[in-house]
Parts: sequence; C-alpha cells; structure tokens
Amino acid sequence: MNVTSTPLSLNEIRFYFTRAAVGAGTPFGIGEVFTAASMHLAFLGIDPARAAASALSSLMTGQSCASLALRDDDNIIHVESRRPLAVSALYAGPVAADRLFIEAGYSSERRFRIHRVDQPLIVAGAVAATGIENARIVVSWTKECGSPSRMVLNGDIASLTGMQESVEHPSGPATVDLLLTSLDSGISLTTGLTRSIVEGRSRAIQHGVEMDSLSRATVMAFFNRTLVPTSHQSRVTGAGTGAEDSD
Repeated sequence: MNVTSTPLSLNEIRFYFTRAAVGAGTPFGIGEVFTAASMHLAFLGIDPARAAASALSSLMTGQSCASLALRDDDNIIHVESRRPLAVSALYAGPVAADRLFIEAGYSSERRFRIHRVDQPLIVAGAVAATGIENARIVVSWTKECGSPSRMVLNGDIASLTGMQESVEHPSGPATVDLLLTSLDSGISLTTGLTRSIVEGRSRAIQHGVEMDSLSRATVMAFFNRTLVPTSHQSRVTGAGTGAEDSD
C-alpha cells in the first residue's frame, strides 16, 4: 500500500468523502451514509479509501446501479438490482442499515441477502455505523477468488476474518449475507481479529487516518467534480469556490 504522508482527519474525511459520493452522482444523504461507513472501516483498522474508490468508480462507470428491489422469500429479505448490473454499495449500505434498525426493534432473528454488491466492505462499514447494541450482527461474503470475509458485530466490538484480504485482493461483486440475532445466540466473537470501534475512533481522532495514496487521489477526483470552476465574475465578486483575494 502506498500510504499518504499526511493522514486525513475525521473532519476531512467527512467533508471530502461525502462530496465525492455526490460527484459520483448520489444524493447528499446517501453520501453521508457512505462517509459514515468509510469512517467505521477506518475505526476497524481497514483503509477506507481503497474500498471507497472502488465503489465510487463502479457506480460512476455504470458497472453498478442504484435501482434496487426488495423481496421477502423463505424468511430471507433479498436485495437485488433491478437491472443486469451489480448493486452499488453506496445504496445497499443505507438499505441494510435501515432494515437492520427496523428489525432490531422486534428482537427476533432475521436474515438478509444482498446480491452481487460491487464493494461489500462499504456495506459492512454501514452496518458497523448503525450502533445497534441490543443484537448481534454477522456480515459475510465470499469473493470470486474464493476467500471468505466475515464480521461479527456485538455493539462496539467486532471480530474480523478475511476483511483485509478483501481490500487487498478485490475480484468483482459478491453476495453479502447478513444475520441479525440475539446477543446470547452463541456465535463466537473470537474467530478473527478483534477490534473496538470506540478505541478505533479515539485513535483516528488523535492520529488521523492513513490511506493508500492512489485510492485517496481517486476519491479526491470525485470530490473535485463537485467544485464550481472559477470565472471572471467569481474573481470580481469574490463569490463561491472561485473566490480570490485581490487586495
């Protein structure tokens, strides 16, 4: 990984990533959920820029889409693309987070399946950002290369298996399974690397978040699409992005 020399602060991530999503064509609210997901990946020790750049590029180039359909079949809530394209993680993340919030209120086991997501890590980050404390959530997927990834989330504590590999060796869309269950379900939290979201947030506040330089540049390129070009009028009036100090 080519790490940047200057880490981004959480405020910078919030500013740039939200607008980068807008630059890829999403509404601002979708961009905010995308940013929360990216920040929570950072709290879990995962480079958010690599996952973000992949998801943004996939949506912008038409490899994935925002048109999603939900159906309930055999006690599993399925989320699918309405078109012959992958599901954009920028849109699947908010759908997963919202449904989990609703179902967690009923204190019953529920299963979800999001078919062919372009970047599953963004969905995992969005789930981590929900902050649901009264349930245990399992997010899992297997990439085309065959390597499984899994996050078991229990409030602030997450157990991670294969997620770093998913960043370093992306290989196309994957179907993401989510399981919402009770805290005493018996699902082990010790199957992988254990991370605390609270500790990760504290570390990011103190030291910032290091990112792969090429991926960060890709995110910034999407952010730049939202800027208003300078003009003679903007220089004269000092208005907007093109403001210049002529004193």
